[in-house]
Amino acid sequence: MKSDPEGIVRVGLIGFGTVGRAFARVLAREGADLGLRRGVSLSLAAVGTRGAAGKHDPGLGAGVRWTEDLASVVSDPDVDVVVELLGGIEPANGLIRAALGAGKSVVTANKMLLARHGTALQDLASEKGAGLGIEAAVAGGIPILRALRSSFTGDRVTAVSGILNGTCNFILTEMEATGRAYAEVLKDAQRLGYAEADPASDVGGDDAAYKLALLARLAFGRDVSVDQIAREGITRLLPCDFVYAKRLGRTPRQLAVARVAPSGHLLLSVRTHFVSETSLLAKVTGPFNAVEVRGESGGPFVFSGRGAGGDPTATAVLADVVEIARGGAPGARNAPPLGFARLEPCTPATSDEFVSPFYLRFIVSDRPGILADLARILAENGINIDAVFQAPYEDKSALPFVVTLEPVSGRALAAAFVAINSLGFHVVPPLALPMTE
Repeated sequence: MKSDPEGIVRVGLIGFGTVGRAFARVLAREGADLGLRRGVSLSLAAVGTRGAAGKHDPGLGAGVRWTEDLASVVSDPDVDVVVELLGGIEPANGLIRAALGAGKSVVTANKMLLARHGTALQDLASEKGAGLGIEAAVAGGIPILRALRSSFTGDRVTAVSGILNGTCNFILTEMEATGRAYAEVLKDAQRLGYAEADPASDVGGDDAAYKLALLARLAFGRDVSVDQIAREGITRLLPCDFVYAKRLGRTPRQLAVARVAPSGHLLLSVRTHFVSETSLLAKVTGPFNAVEVRGESGGPFVFSGRGAGGDPTATAVLADVVEIARGGAPGARNAPPLGFARLEPCTPATSDEFVSPFYLRFIVSDRPGILADLARILAENGINIDAVFQAPYEDKSALPFVVTLEPVSGRALAAAFVAINSLGFHVVPPLALPMTE
């Protein structure tokens, strides 16, 4: 990597939103000290952002060039490393490809882009001998990608899973703590900055799926596509689900799971699970993330911390910039950012291979024979009932109750639900959640 005559590595930043602003400030604050502590000298050379004139921050230094021409940051001869914090697919993809094509190293936190095009970007970085830093794309400041890339190379990973979306975790833990409905808690999350004005990507599971695709590639060396990940959102949970969860000694958590099935294929999903109150994941509350990695030899390891927000993500971005400046660039042929120079095709496991005990919640207009109808349909599909729960409830026109099942395959349960959904007593569609330890 080239740098200026004084040995300073010059950074060009594209995007000056929450994370971009936090990165610029932490770089300005820590830049001088990094020379003493880490042996690298960094400076911010250029910032490309919409409305650049109104965002000019003199605290970042007098020598910073501000521009609305994003491509000029990439082509600037005074920029050695490009940091992309725009988000989305375009123009980010074109800008990153232009930088890598010119042999410039890139650091990005763009999980959507990396999930969709990360393999191609890795190949381009390798071809050009450029670095591609991606640590901040998953779980904010938690160094989980670096751990999978380096620390688990001596073991065979069998599963990687966890809480990957702080918005969902905040909503679920607040619903549990307060007994309030989803819509009310979502408004709080938006007011506090934990949820976007349009929260669909978070609460629908897409955000966690992007991150899981990256984790699975690093864990298993397979080219997992986002479209291969089954996902269900958290929007259908009701306050009564948290009442029944407590009775079962469990709590709802949105989990992203990638696990090797007995067939060798990958089970891939993002959905709400009822986790045991004794598990480590049950202790993860608010806008925090946690990732569990299981290896054949080393067993389970859990990484947890603040998974979103400007400052945690900015520290992960800066760590990648420092690594690149020191010559350990992920992306060169000896250090592919996705952990494997060549990813194998991914074949996802079928729903037959997902077997779990399940929680079924029904809200019905009460009448005789409801339990008999449900028991008959479940029995016809080879499904055993474990228990039936009904908390006292006055309104018989919308009566909630719960059926728990012994371990059952996803395929058998889906077949049963086709018949169950056709029954005429439902006030709202029934909900099925796997129960996990």
